[in-house]
Amino acid sequence: MLRAFMLFVLAMMAIPALAEETLFSAATKGDAAAIERLLANGGTADIRAADQATPLIAAALAGRAVAAELLIAKGADVMARNSGGFTPLHAAAYSGNAAVAALLLDHKAARDDTANKAGASPLFVAAEMNNREVVELLIAKGADADQVESHGYMATTRAFWKGHFDMVRLLKRHGAVCQESALGPDDYMRCLEIKD
Repeated sequence: MLRAFMLFVLAMMAIPALAEETLFSAATKGDAAAIERLLANGGTADIRAADQATPLIAAALAGRAVAAELLIAKGADVMARNSGGFTPLHAAAYSGNAAVAALLLDHKAARDDTANKAGASPLFVAAEMNNREVVELLIAKGADADQVESHGYMATTRAFWKGHFDMVRLLKRHGAVCQESALGPDDYMRCLEIKD
């Protein structure tokens, strides 16, 4: 799972074609004036990089709320997917930017989307990366804290394995459970002991 996200980040850092590089660079830097200028000169908000990422995904990954809002206003698709199937909301969850995540949710990004190579929801990504603010936002918006990713693991399990015990506590507070089948008897008992 982490490998898929690292590939996602590395792909976002790859140098796209020159025209794309400028818009991607502006989105990553949060340069609203450059975004406006590039789009006014014929650029498109949903231009694709080699990995199918869009400037909105780049802005979300960089935590650039102003750039993300501008791109959405100019027609960027909040459900655009890179080649791994990850959306701008997954990128915001990965980077831990709750402001960008809230903006995307306000513009109808799919809260529990799992149509990606990892089968991971944005909440799962945020929990694995220990991004508490995004997890709290997603839960407040009704995200499923017990959703299982493509390998059969729950967010509590991945958070436990990474030593994010406060995240496990938060997820359990919102109805998530410890996953006995994945943790094994000793870790399952340790997970059960994590309480408020």
